[in-house]
Amino acid sequence: MKFRYKVIDERMNIAEGTLEAVDIDAAKRVAQENGWQIISLAEVRSLGALVNEVFIPKIKYESISAFCSQLAMMVRSGANIVRGLEILKLQMEDKKLQKVLEIIVQGVSRGDSLSQAMRECKGALPDLLVNLVAVGEESGNLESVLISMSEYYDRENFIRKKIQSASVYPSILLLVLVGIVFFFMNFLLPEISGMLSEGGQSLPLLTQVIIDAADFLNNNGLYLLAGSVVLALGLFNLFKTPKYRFYLHSFFLKLPLFGVNARNVVIARFSRTFALFLHSSIPMVPIMNSMETIVGNEVARMAIVRIQDRIIKGESLAAAFGQEEFFDPLVIQMMSIGEETGRLEEMMEEVANLYDKKVELGIARLIALVEPVFTVIIGIIAGTMIIAIALPIFSMATAAQ
Repeated sequence: MKFRYKVIDERMNIAEGTLEAVDIDAAKRVAQENGWQIISLAEVRSLGALVNEVFIPKIKYESISAFCSQLAMMVRSGANIVRGLEILKLQMEDKKLQKVLEIIVQGVSRGDSLSQAMRECKGALPDLLVNLVAVGEESGNLESVLISMSEYYDRENFIRKKIQSASVYPSILLLVLVGIVFFFMNFLLPEISGMLSEGGQSLPLLTQVIIDAADFLNNNGLYLLAGSVVLALGLFNLFKTPKYRFYLHSFFLKLPLFGVNARNVVIARFSRTFALFLHSSIPMVPIMNSMETIVGNEVARMAIVRIQDRIIKGESLAAAFGQEEFFDPLVIQMMSIGEETGRLEEMMEEVANLYDKKVELGIARLIALVEPVFTVIIGIIAGTMIIAIALPIFSMATAAQ
């Protein structure tokens, strides 16, 4: 297989090219042996695979959870896998998932395993699901893996919905704020300034400042918009580099309240995924390799890379994790207890449940804080606009007397 890479080489320069490897893991090992930091690594695919990725977008976690749950029931019943997948395709309401199931049915019908068929549309299905299904097929625990994955994606969907619901209120208030500012600056203030100019009166300082700001935005709005787009694209490309993405994520983790919630989300995701891998009896080093791409935070990813090196050198799991500040002492203690008692999987599930509750509580606190803060901000801006309008009116009344 051929892979296209973009890396930071040993001289700290960005390099691009292609390499040959058996699979993605082998390609990663080649890059690491060369001393490269991987920015991106992707398989150079055929036209058919590229077309599939274009027309089959990623499936929602809610639909994936339902798919795993129903497929587990099919496996438990002993039904023919092809027939079971065809029934699922008819039952699923998600049109995107129906297209994915059609590809999977075609693959299984021609003799591919379920995981192999799922890999053909891995642009739509998460790599974690595909890899664990392969493990379940090899170990004979496919039903158990599917049930675990259903619970996992159901929980991930719940957290995402919570975060999305938390952003609805600020978004509405932001739109209201923009509407208020636009109305005042483009309709009321110009009328009042025109009336005063005709009467030969000078505008109050606050009113003049706001009018000048409105004129500046009207005259240079397109340039500001273009500059903002260029800046956003530049930052987007900059933060693709692991070094600068690390700085960005470190900054977010240090923000009051928000940083704690972001850390709790990562730890909850890590703990639940770790328990899934342990349940599937995967060796520790491959687990750590997979965790690098799952945590979704560069600070946590770098910590896992260092932890993996310590585990390879022979340190215990708790000792390796204990040297990283990212993970709370509670997580380390639960790992230590799990190692000593042989119940590490159970302990990680307990940690995941605990941090899920912390995430819910943290999101509730953020919502409770955001509402009054945005209300105060809107009040201040609206009050400033009202004062800017009232001052000229008072000036006109005073002059008339």
